[in-house]
Amino acid sequence: MRCEDCRDAISARMDGEDPGVDAGAIDRHVEGCAACRAFSERTAQVTRLARVRPAEDVPDVLPGLLAALDAGESRPAPRRTWRALARDAVRAALAVLAVGQLALALSGIVAAAGAGPAELAGASMAHLSHETAAWNLALGVAFAWAASGARRAGGLVPVIGAFVALLVALSTMDLLAGHVEAGRLAGHVPVVVGLVLLLLHARLGRRGGGTAARTGPEPAADAGTGRDEGSRGDGFAGGGLQPTAQHRAA
Repeated sequence: MRCEDCRDAISARMDGEDPGVDAGAIDRHVEGCAACRAFSERTAQVTRLARVRPAEDVPDVLPGLLAALDAGESRPAPRRTWRALARDAVRAALAVLAVGQLALALSGIVAAAGAGPAELAGASMAHLSHETAAWNLALGVAFAWAASGARRAGGLVPVIGAFVALLVALSTMDLLAGHVEAGRLAGHVPVVVGLVLLLLHARLGRRGGGTAARTGPEPAADAGTGRDEGSRGDGFAGGGLQPTAQHRAA
């Protein structure tokens, strides 16, 4: 066995790897070769120094931690962002509107009991009052659902938006034609305000919920995998280095 091959085998055996030759052949060569025997001893010494060293003296933080716990110290709660505060204010306003719409629905049902026998387009005034009460009830439920923090509350915007747009257009025509009094139109203001609040609710909740909503730009999606760049960690965002398991084939 050559000395070079023996020393490579010795290094591999010290590292716990397969030396590639019979262990007995290594030992016989070391016994007959003073240079390789010295190399084996130096390698063993270096390996021991690299793997075994005195424990470092570190401060004991346990007494201070126990003292802090006994004193009742706690980490201060994170400050809420303006977005979270604004979202809570919008939800509170929607809750108030929900109560108002539900009250209108109840009053419409009560008023229908005293409606006269007059009819309009094949329906009595009592039935028309019931239809109005049903719609006010639906609006109240919608506003209450958005006030509860539902994540899909933005889906209410197209429906209520179409209703408000047509209501405003027809009410303006009726007002100009003298078919309705201005005081009667004041009852439509809550639903218009509700639509505005729904738009704000959808806008404020677009970038996540909770008190730690992100304020920076949205992470870019990987066109090849559909994953967000931000989900790979700070070291791989923005098109930098990526783990080999996530490299795309050329």
